[in-house]
Amino acid sequence: MLWLDKATDAALACSMYLLYPAILIVILIDVVGRNFFATPLSWAIEGSGLFLIGAIFLAAPKVELNRGHILLDILYANYPKKTKLLCDLLTRTVACLWMAAATLRSSVEIHTAFILQESGTDFRYPFWPMRLIMTIGFLLLTLALLYNIVSSYRQLRAGGKQ
Repeated sequence: MLWLDKATDAALACSMYLLYPAILIVILIDVVGRNFFATPLSWAIEGSGLFLIGAIFLAAPKVELNRGHILLDILYANYPKKTKLLCDLLTRTVACLWMAAATLRSSVEIHTAFILQESGTDFRYPFWPMRLIMTIGFLLLTLALLYNIVSSYRQLRAGGKQ
C-alpha cells in the first residue's frame, strides 16, 4: 500500500504546511487589525475554524495508518496479543463503516454546496472546496482503517505471532 502511504503523507503535508499556517496568518491579521487599527477581520473566527476542520481531517488518515492514535493504555496494555488484535479489528471495522458513510454523505454535499453557492455569514468564500478537502480526508481515513483492518485480521489469523 505504498500509494496510500504517499497519499496520507501528501494530505498531512497539506495540513501542516498550508492549512495550519493559514490559521496562524488569519489570526495574526485579526489580532493586529483589532488591536492597532480597530478593524478586525469579520470572518476570522469562521475562516480559521474552517481551516482547522480541514487540517484535522487531512492529518487523521496518517495517524490511523501509523497507528499513532490515543489508546486506553491502562486497559489495552494488559490485554493478551490476540485480544488486542480482536479489539483493533472490531473498533476499526466500526470506525471504517462510519467513515465510509461520512465519505458518501460528504461527497454528496460537495455538489449541493457548489449548486447553492453555500458560504458563511461573514466568510464569503464558497464552502465546496472545504467540503472537498473534508471528503478527501474522510476517504483516506476510510482506506487507512481498511488497510489496518486487513492487517489486524492477518495477524489474528496467524495466531497473533506477527
